[in-house]
Amino acid sequence: MKNQKYLCFIGIVWVVLILPFVGMTFWATNETTENTELAKWPQWKKEDGYNQAYLQEMGAYFEDHFAFRQAFVTANAVLRAKVLHTSATDQVVLGDKDWLYFSGTLADYTGTNLFSEREQYALIHNMKLMQNYIEAQGSQCLFLIPPNKNTLYDENMPYYYQKGETSNLQQLSQKFAAEGIAYLDLYEIFRQQEEVLYFQRDSHWNNQGALLAYTSLMEQIGRTSDTYETYRNVPRHVEQNHVGDLDEMLYPLAVQLEADTVFDKTPDFVYVNDVIDNMDEWIETKNPKQTGSILMYRDSFGESLLPFVADAFGTGYFSRLVPYNLLQVEQYHPDVVVIEKVERNLDDFIWDMPIMECPQVSDIAAPQVETSTTIETKKAGSFLEIKGRLDESYLQTDTEIYVAVQDLQTMQTKTYQTFYTATEDVDANGYHLYLKGASVPQGEIQISVIAVKQKQPFVVADTTITWSEA
Repeated sequence: MKNQKYLCFIGIVWVVLILPFVGMTFWATNETTENTELAKWPQWKKEDGYNQAYLQEMGAYFEDHFAFRQAFVTANAVLRAKVLHTSATDQVVLGDKDWLYFSGTLADYTGTNLFSEREQYALIHNMKLMQNYIEAQGSQCLFLIPPNKNTLYDENMPYYYQKGETSNLQQLSQKFAAEGIAYLDLYEIFRQQEEVLYFQRDSHWNNQGALLAYTSLMEQIGRTSDTYETYRNVPRHVEQNHVGDLDEMLYPLAVQLEADTVFDKTPDFVYVNDVIDNMDEWIETKNPKQTGSILMYRDSFGESLLPFVADAFGTGYFSRLVPYNLLQVEQYHPDVVVIEKVERNLDDFIWDMPIMECPQVSDIAAPQVETSTTIETKKAGSFLEIKGRLDESYLQTDTEIYVAVQDLQTMQTKTYQTFYTATEDVDANGYHLYLKGASVPQGEIQISVIAVKQKQPFVVADTTITWSEA
């Protein structure tokens, strides 16, 4: 009898161990609620020979696709949360009173990712270039930065994460007005509200929060309340219908539906293109009862914001594509261009440069010096893309970087401003610009990089290439 019990126990253990592997034939896990991409089936042989990492990649594939993975993940997360009060995934922070926070906001919260003075200078410079370009096309520009959830509601953050004395958003907000950046300070607006306007188990604002952002946006661009729906008199009710993104990451098969406000109003706008949901990369809308047009570059916070905004304009264009294609401003001539970027991704403004031609400036006479500054050029669609890194010895907080393009046949020169970009090892010593193919002389051209340090310009690098628009 004793041996039978042992054999039975061993059999159960073997079934538990083998089932996730054998079950992959019928119940493989091919979708995940985690913010990751599932591993792909590895190749045994590649172009350069046998895949030396085949077994390692097979292990990663099994780890992502074994049968009943979501059930095992959920059970593990529930046990760890209830017994150890810790999160089972490094993407979610388990707070007090069942609050969940996105771990991608921790550096902002603790103040451990503060921009250097040069990075702040570069970020504001880049925002100015975008704003000036948009306004030059006749459109109004506005930057919209939704705060991280724990920036507004940190009372349930774990005690072992100490809030920093300042943050990038706080430091930059103080400079935006002085630097002439068209910026809507959502942090100040939201923190004045007594009502909690973000979800407990999601990283985003709820519908009431989206409504506040929308009405604040409309006021900021100068629309009067009689020209758009304020929703003050619209009937509303509460539904227990929201699935939190953090909840789904942590407990994929045990999510708790959250309450959200539903406005009892049939929208007047319609989708022009085929739309699966409001997280699609490109969405066009029309509202025959409204006038005006808006182009909004947005992230996931725009999902609940979009219906409000689309209903307030005759024509709406909404893009989640990065880098921003600001040529769409020339194409659609919207009345308003909104660039919405969540606080935790502010550094995108020094990493992902928009597609637009930088403004031309007067030619700059400068002596040539030998430096380690780099230049990279390539054809990007119909554009000439130029980028590189400035020699660190020529970099100061307010160093300006220009690129001059000289036609070696006519010797005519055009000089352009550049975006300032972040690099891995030095504070924003990169530069980047796109030039329309038609703006670049055909044939042999010389490209020179000019750094202005302490008001003294220097040609710090040059190269010669042959350009053909065709």
